[in-house]
Amino acid sequence: MRDTGVLGAGRMGIAADVLHEMFSDPSYTNFLTIAGPIVPAGFRLVIGDMIDRGFLGAIVTTGANLTHDVVEAMGNRHYQGTFNVDDRRLIKQGYNRIADIFVKEESFERLDKKIRRLLATMPENERKKIPYSVLLEKIGLMLGDTESILYKAAKNNVRIFSPGLLDSILGLSLWSFASTQTLQPDPFADVTRMVEMSMTSKKLGILILGGGLPKHNALLSSVFREGMDLAVQITMDRPEPGGLSGAPLAESISWRKIRKGGRFVDVIGDVTICLPILYASVLEKVKSRNRPTC
Repeated sequence: MRDTGVLGAGRMGIAADVLHEMFSDPSYTNFLTIAGPIVPAGFRLVIGDMIDRGFLGAIVTTGANLTHDVVEAMGNRHYQGTFNVDDRRLIKQGYNRIADIFVKEESFERLDKKIRRLLATMPENERKKIPYSVLLEKIGLMLGDTESILYKAAKNNVRIFSPGLLDSILGLSLWSFASTQTLQPDPFADVTRMVEMSMTSKKLGILILGGGLPKHNALLSSVFREGMDLAVQITMDRPEPGGLSGAPLAESISWRKIRKGGRFVDVIGDVTICLPILYASVLEKVKSRNRPTC
């Protein structure tokens, strides 16, 4: 693909080279941003592998992906479904649908009960003015599932940020708990933690899966250092409507989110197709590395 040098194949080749540099050079602190149903689509183990190999310094994701990570951690599953289904019949049978992925509605009822029990075990003073990233770390450790993204991140000192956490079923569980017991998250503390990570890192890389709030949140944290050094974006969205998810990375230069001399590439494609190919290519050259301490 690299040798073609043109069109989508050429972009894939460049992306493989950029990711290779990001993952092989220990002076890079790398952000992974995740939007869309990446965990329900079966990529939980791929993300976990990136954590295990020391490729990531931080993950910025939607609350939905963390919700589904907890669902899996509790022993519930996501199922191969179909787009061609009567959703009125589906809900009667106790299933929710994400595209052609099915998940049992009772999974979220179990999640709510589990999260409330876990939070109740935390000392009350630790639930005051707590950054969401610290709260997620504690939840991950308490879940104890060694395949969980939250657990692996906590064990490997990879911070997980979720600026839209409340916009998810996991977020609703946190809100529900806070309605009757002490829970006082501090979202400003996470902004401080992200900016400090960016400012104290020798070099910054970012792999953007999808777009949306996670993409912008991670890029914004790099503004005070004049942006990211390396960036790969995989998206299906288009730039014409002006939305962030389809915005080419070159646009980020004008906002100081990517350095003027930085190296970046936009891959237009389905993450579930492009990421396995790119990651397999990188793993042929890079087995693992030690991350810099942030």
